[in-house]
Amino acid sequence: MKPIKRKTNPPRKVLHNIPPHNHFGSEEDSLLTVFYLRPEAAVRRVVDYFKKDKHVLRFNAYLSSSNEAETERKFVFNFWVTDNTLQIYEEAKKNSGRTSAKFMEKRKVKNAITGKYYNEKDFYVGASIYINKYIFNLYECDDKTMNYMIDNSDIFRDSDIVRIIERIRKEAYRFKSFNEFLTDIISKIDPSNKGNVSKEEILDGLAK
Repeated sequence: MKPIKRKTNPPRKVLHNIPPHNHFGSEEDSLLTVFYLRPEAAVRRVVDYFKKDKHVLRFNAYLSSSNEAETERKFVFNFWVTDNTLQIYEEAKKNSGRTSAKFMEKRKVKNAITGKYYNEKDFYVGASIYINKYIFNLYECDDKTMNYMIDNSDIFRDSDIVRIIERIRKEAYRFKSFNEFLTDIISKIDPSNKGNVSKEEILDGLAK
């Protein structure tokens, strides 16, 4: 007599919907109580807090807009690495009809495109920051921010001098000789042959 095989139903996967944020505390802290009975991630955040304490990334920025009057507005971005919060301050020009004031209070901001919170690696010279309907272009940073990026080149890849030199070296391989490469790069940096160039002209020439 053959044994009778009983059919078993496959285990059902239960999906738990994440409850909406009740606006008490931060959204991240509320999610810790959803995913963890013992919020171990909070311990890692404390360690990270002390590691990055007092680091503030500062950038000058301007608005990207088809309205010329809007592009003349200048802003200062302060980004706290410790808790990924951002504050924006507008610096008004004389006789512009505007007053220098806070454009945005210090808070965490989500990228309007990715839906994720901005973090330190999103901020660098040349980056575009999307906040609500505004697009800000970062064009300059202070020395403290630059030194922080150099010290953390694993996060800010464009601050790694070895990587930068390697990129320039790869571009040189297209030329028949090193002298030909130098002639080409100097002609792009100093096309009028005036003998002295600004930082902006060097960056523009390297980009070309």
